[in-house]
Amino acid sequence: MLKIAAATSLVALVTGCSTSPVSFDQAKPVPSERVLAYGKKPTGPYGTIQVARDTGFVGGGCFVAVHVDGRPVARIDTGEAVSLFVPAGDHLVGLGADERGSGLCSWSGQLKEQSATLKAGQVKRFRIGGDTNIGLDIRPSSI
Repeated sequence: MLKIAAATSLVALVTGCSTSPVSFDQAKPVPSERVLAYGKKPTGPYGTIQVARDTGFVGGGCFVAVHVDGRPVARIDTGEAVSLFVPAGDHLVGLGADERGSGLCSWSGQLKEQSATLKAGQVKRFRIGGDTNIGLDIRPSSI
């Protein structure tokens, strides 16, 4: 009986330390006051970058910054998603520290980025997630 309880606790601990994907359609939208740039559709040709952040323990309780071309453009919480309307062309989509965070939320993790080339009218999705081994990461997503 003790072995079963220990195994159950271990499984709960391991799964509790990773994130769970949230589809873009099920995520809560990032409030407009936390969208710092690219929140409105431009007049010229543009593509849309959609970023959803997983739910779960890793990084929970703190915003992280979504970056486009090296600059923070949104502050995103767990279970949230944001649509960013960027000029068509080549971009770097990244995840970095929330410079407005304080206390435990003022971590100084390095910027992690993925490249994205968008044609006019094209949508590309990314997911922020991770576990206690790799921390948070950003990667392309189909959900």
